[in-house]
Amino acid sequence: MIKILELTMPQVMIQEHHQITLPKSIVQQAHVDTDDMLDISFQNGYIILKVLDIPKKEKQRTSIMDYAGITENLYGNSIEEVQSYVNDVRNDRTLVWD
Repeated sequence: MIKILELTMPQVMIQEHHQITLPKSIVQQAHVDTDDMLDISFQNGYIILKVLDIPKKEKQRTSIMDYAGITENLYGNSIEEVQSYVNDVRNDRTLVWD
């Protein structure tokens, strides 16, 4: 007697706004992660996703709080140094473009 091996593929459901969730097993096999780019096409009845080898961009800042701390120590390392810097700027009436 011959046994026929039937291979089953993972299935996904199209969600609202045409979104799908890739199964964990596929994500691991494809070595993809959040924010990776995929090329998508439709050929001969198949939707094909191809992993693009594009360097990741710096995380896009979406909140004002994403900028918290980016100027740390820019004007001094202590309150006194910052206050001294501010006083110097206030006392210097020359314009930068003069």
